[in-house]
This record gives sequence, C-alpha cells and structure tokens, in this order.
Amino acid sequence: MADDTGARKPAPYQREVFYVGGQYVPDSNGTHTLQGQMYVERLIPEEAEGAVRRPIPIIFIHGATRSGTDWLTKPDGQPGWASYFLSKGFECYLVDVPFRGRSPWVPGNGTMVSYPAEAFEATFTACKDLATWPQAKQHTQWPGSGRMGDPIFDQLYASGLQMLDDSVAQEKASQAACAALLDRIGKPAIVLGHSAGGSTPWLTADARPQLVEMIIALEPTGPPFFKVGFKSEPSAPYGITNAPITYSPPVTNPDMDLVKSVIGAPSPDLMDCKIQAEEPAPRQLVNLTDVKVLVVTAQASYHAQYDWATVLYLRQAGVKAVDHLKLEEKGIRGNAHMMHMEKNSDAVAAEIVKWIDGHMSTREVRDRCL
Repeated sequence: MADDTGARKPAPYQREVFYVGGQYVPDSNGTHTLQGQMYVERLIPEEAEGAVRRPIPIIFIHGATRSGTDWLTKPDGQPGWASYFLSKGFECYLVDVPFRGRSPWVPGNGTMVSYPAEAFEATFTACKDLATWPQAKQHTQWPGSGRMGDPIFDQLYASGLQMLDDSVAQEKASQAACAALLDRIGKPAIVLGHSAGGSTPWLTADARPQLVEMIIALEPTGPPFFKVGFKSEPSAPYGITNAPITYSPPVTNPDMDLVKSVIGAPSPDLMDCKIQAEEPAPRQLVNLTDVKVLVVTAQASYHAQYDWATVLYLRQAGVKAVDHLKLEEKGIRGNAHMMHMEKNSDAVAAEIVKWIDGHMSTREVRDRCL
C-alpha cells in the first residue's frame, strides 16, 4: 500500500468553537470554579461541486497524552483525518477531553502525569527497531526515524500533554461531557475513539444509546480487564471500562459480579486474555446492544496481540453488530498504533468510510440522522 504523503490539500470548512458540560464546584473560600467542561471544535464541510454531505456527524476522541489537534495536522505537516473526513462530507467534532489541553484542569483536582520520549519511541514510532512485541518488526509506515532528534518525532512528542492519573475520574468526566455534546448536536452521531480514548465511546453510548449510531474503536484500551501500554497492569474492572457501565443483570461489585475466564491465544504471537465465563451466563451490555461497532487494528501495533479478545468480549456481552477491521486483511500493511498519523493514514480512513457507508444504507438509519 503506497503512502499518501503530500497527496491531498486540506478540505475547506467552516469552524465553530465552544464548550460543553462541567459544573460549578465550591471551594473553601466560598467561591466557585467550573470543572469538567470540554473544549469542542466543530468543523462543517463547505459545499463543493460533486460533494456528498453525509447525514451523520463524527465525534473524534483522542488518546492518552493527546488532544484534538491530533486530527488536524499530522506530525509530518500533512493534513490529518479531520481534513479527510471533511472531504468526504462529514461534519466533524474534535474534542479535548476534560482536564486535557484546552479543557481546564483545576489545581487540586487530581494528580497529573506525563511520559518520557523513550516511551513514545518504544510504543509508537521506533517499535520495529526495538522489537518490543512480535508484530513490531512489520512497522514501516511511520515517517522518519521515530527517534528523538528526528523533526517528525519531535513534533509528535512536543504535542504530548500531561494527563489526569485517575482513569475512573477521567472516564466519568469524559462520559458526562460527551453526553452533553450529543445533546447539543441533537441527532445520532458516530463516536470515534483512539487508544485510551477508546473507553469513552462505550460510556457515551451507555449514557445516550439513542444518540450513538456507530462506534469506531481505533485500538481501544485493552484487552478486557487489563491495560497494555506505557504502564501495563490489571485495569478496566468493568471489562472494557474503568468507570461503571450498565450491565444486565446489574453489576454493583465488578470484581465479584463479572466472573472471568482465561481464553488461550489463537496463535503463538497473540496474548492469552480474559473474557466473561460462560457460567453463569455472561452479563449483557444492554445499552450497547444495537450500536454498530467497528474495532480497527493495525498490523504492527501492540494491539495486534489482543484486540481479538475485545471483539469477542463485546459479542459475548450482547453487542449485536461488531466487526473487526484488521488492516493487513485489506492490504494496508506496516501500521502501528498511531495509524491515523502515519504515511498511509488516508488509506486507513478510506476503509473506515467504506464501513460507515455500508452501515448507512438503510432508509431508517438515514432518516434518523437527518
């Protein structure tokens, strides 16, 4: 698959900026601060001859240490996914999740953490050299060396941000803010989340099931009940989230109520993972049942080891329409976790648009989104 560097000009659009969510919190002085609000950048594609305006908008949710700028311009200076999806007629909403970037963090509201450049090299950009996991040797799509001192890597790392070191608080705040954004949009939307931002679409759909038409899970946090990444450790006590999510029968104590079973890796280069046990009957994610889901996995990413288990978990929990897009099966090879920033990012986006179009074919869905 050839790269698309320099092949496309930014799509024309109109821009609106606003904030959603948050609440006033009193302090010891009797004064108040607004906390938990979320910055939103709305991009509206301009009408062009021959252009098709899509009836459904997309909300883009970034990952850990990242912000909404990820979708605007890639580290190599080329147009990002916002421009691509605008060119295909999608209205785009780019967010900075609460406490990140242009969404304020108030001192005293949790501890902030950041990660060193070496972690970015090993996990995102130079994994082929370091061979950190079996699939890493296939990584070819990052532009540049992926090392400190390379101008493209330096742009990526320069845009990294401190983040709240409390996954539950972060997810709850992001859920509330994204629900408020959907209320403002006022019609069903596609929610796309990347990496650590991949838990937010599940929680947003749980809060507003009638307003989430589809979820694009771009290598979401996983595998179930665990987190692989900068700091790998047991996580996500609710299976796919750290914050509570609705199950039937209800889950009040996830460690007790969600009975787990280890499922062996399908092949030697994959990981053993945990899902729900078959006995008692797996609890169901009732608010996600009818949401259409696409899990996207890159060939050379560390997620290639375990995203299969996230897909299995969702199906086991009653999500009816879950597809797994393995990029190499579409001839898109050499990508790692930052696939939306890599040389062939447009090819990845094109496959996602094909999937969206395939699930927008019914008149009922189109009418709901207009």
